[in-house]
Amino acid sequence: MTEARRHRRHIDRHGRGMLGPISRPSKFAPRGLPLQRSAAAQFDEVVAIEVTRLEKRLPQVVARVEFAIEDVPNLDLDATEIPLTHATGGTSHEPYRIVVFRRPIELRAERSGAGLAWLVRSALVLELADVLA
Repeated sequence: MTEARRHRRHIDRHGRGMLGPISRPSKFAPRGLPLQRSAAAQFDEVVAIEVTRLEKRLPQVVARVEFAIEDVPNLDLDATEIPLTHATGGTSHEPYRIVVFRRPIELRAERSGAGLAWLVRSALVLELADVLA
């Protein structure tokens, strides 16, 4: 395969991104791996890290809570605010459940990873305060 033909395969056509694997294949990754993860995967990791941090400080509280992540909240047409989290349950036969909404948090956070982590931590702490009450 000539150099010009090989280069043409990886051109960013129509603004859709690279067309092949970004890293070279190896025995551990036969098809190659992308160098960047998706925004959703990065957000999931941030939430998992923050839940782990809170679990170290408040193990009895976090043990009673079930966490979930959704992209966007279901809103009524007359809603004036877009929530960052939503909490349900907390009864004797239903566990407490905190849902973290990815897109509203990403849009309000600073571009840095520290801003996203801070906003996720703040939202989780506010919801966990209701569990303590």
